Amino acid sequence: MALSPPKYDGIMRPAFSLWSSPSKTRKNEVVVELSHTQPPPLFPMGLQNYVSPHMWETRVRAITRMASQYSKPVLERSWMLVAVILTFVAPIVAYYDFIGHFDNEQIDEDRQNQIVWQARLIALVVTVGLWVVMFLPIAIWKYMGRVRVNKMIDRWAKDDVRSASSYAAIPTWKVTMPGMFRDGIVLAVCFPAPPSSFELEYLPPYIAPPTDAAPSYEATKRLSGLQGDSKFGEIPLYNDAKETVA
Repeated sequence: MALSPPKYDGIMRPAFSLWSSPSKTRKNEVVVELSHTQPPPLFPMGLQNYVSPHMWETRVRAITRMASQYSKPVLERSWMLVAVILTFVAPIVAYYDFIGHFDNEQIDEDRQNQIVWQARLIALVVTVGLWVVMFLPIAIWKYMGRVRVNKMIDRWAKDDVRSASSYAAIPTWKVTMPGMFRDGIVLAVCFPAPPSSFELEYLPPYIAPPTDAAPSYEATKRLSGLQGDSKFGEIPLYNDAKETVA
């Protein structure tokens, strides 16, 4: 059976799925999935120059603990199921209940049409009211959790700026809160990517590293002994004390 070749992205690199493993490392980002039912993930080696292992464990535990307070999967899904059932049942009950009040009355066709539209309006109001009553508290609760987590991350960012040196690279922390149908907490830590070989190749001459390393003193001494004079190629290594300037 022939194997299909790997797909490539726009810069001719193999394209792999971002969510292929619990811990993903891209060029300048580390993404991990957290859960209050599992221990914290191991310290990613890609962050060793930016975050200490102790800071990683402390912050991961704090994020997991706070985000988990705003994630109750069983309660949320049960509430959602009840809201969906009521959204379908309650408007129908309200519609026919309103029309039932006119069963024993003799009304003309115009009045019947008016009653039907009034019943439809009542059913619409009941539906919108149920949406507000059932879904708005969940949305506000989730929003409060996201605000609290973002405030904690902003506080960490300020602490990192105060404690870092002038030219130190500071990583950026970002948290995606668990949703109604997703229990996991997604943590993304962005950090400056190291310069590529392409970028180093096109640096200005006064910044680019030398192509040939300077010879050490021992190598120069051995080479001068083999040549029999005090030259390294065509460059004199030291001035002869006996030579005088005319």
